[in-house]
Amino acid sequence: MKKQILFAACTLFAASALLMTSCQQAEEPIANDPTDQAGPMTRAATLGNFYRVVYVEVNDVNPLNAGEYLLSDGVTPFFTHVILFASNIRGDASGNVHNYNNPNNAAILANPAKYIAPLQAKGIKVIMGNLGDHTGAGFANLTAAQIGTYTDDLVAYDNIVDGYDFDDEWAEYGTRGYPYANSTSYSNMIIALAGKTNKSISVFDWGNTGTLSSTAISHLDWGCQGSLNGYGFNSSFAAGKYLPLFVNLTSPLSDTAIRSRTTQAKNADARGICFFNLPMSPYRLSSFNAAAQAFGETVSHTGKTYSKDYGN
Repeated sequence: MKKQILFAACTLFAASALLMTSCQQAEEPIANDPTDQAGPMTRAATLGNFYRVVYVEVNDVNPLNAGEYLLSDGVTPFFTHVILFASNIRGDASGNVHNYNNPNNAAILANPAKYIAPLQAKGIKVIMGNLGDHTGAGFANLTAAQIGTYTDDLVAYDNIVDGYDFDDEWAEYGTRGYPYANSTSYSNMIIALAGKTNKSISVFDWGNTGTLSSTAISHLDWGCQGSLNGYGFNSSFAAGKYLPLFVNLTSPLSDTAIRSRTTQAKNADARGICFFNLPMSPYRLSSFNAAAQAFGETVSHTGKTYSKDYGN
């Protein structure tokens, strides 16, 4: 994510920059256009059931840093979920599709006791992020056989991570002998994965998420809206399955805007909110405090930092 934007630094994606950097090539999210800006109003959420999800670009930042942000009791972590951004879906010249971990991801996943278990011991769920890899294969163009091998690769990490997140970018559909995206593969992949694991499954609402069937969505823990620093719901997802606020920590919204939009999300009974690209420094405490203040809470940092030491 450090090449500045889920599109700015590499290419300008149709209008807004959202570059979700990953494994082989740092990239950040790309702006999406939310379907329903208002969102349904129901009972207010509570801090206890309101997700605070953060994407950590592990090429730049040790994920353990996410565990050093605490609520006012000095014990409860501010973040509820950490997404390790990201492993890749990769196709080869023979049409085989598998998971690929770049050296940084591989080192983290190979030593969960050092890089993952400490977060889990604090009550933080650690999610394996997944992203395209410029090979022509992606979540939305897989055959049944490719879905089988790819999801088998993922569930091999069931005893390490708490779930799997999918961001449909950088696949480069229709190249290198792979077909263009279709309207069923993404759903079929999620349904197949749900049949193999009881871990959390989530999506970044960008790319081909518009093709997801109601059955596939029923298997998701959440969808995170894809507009960098934007706010909005997608009517395909129930409010209780959606993270309508996506804050870019590289260049965050004002504290007033974060507080206001978190309050909107709370009052709409949203699943939670999401932060992108946790930095090592500055700590961005004011951004997290602004979100916590919507619940009458505050956030502090322990002062401890972890360098990106993946030598194991």
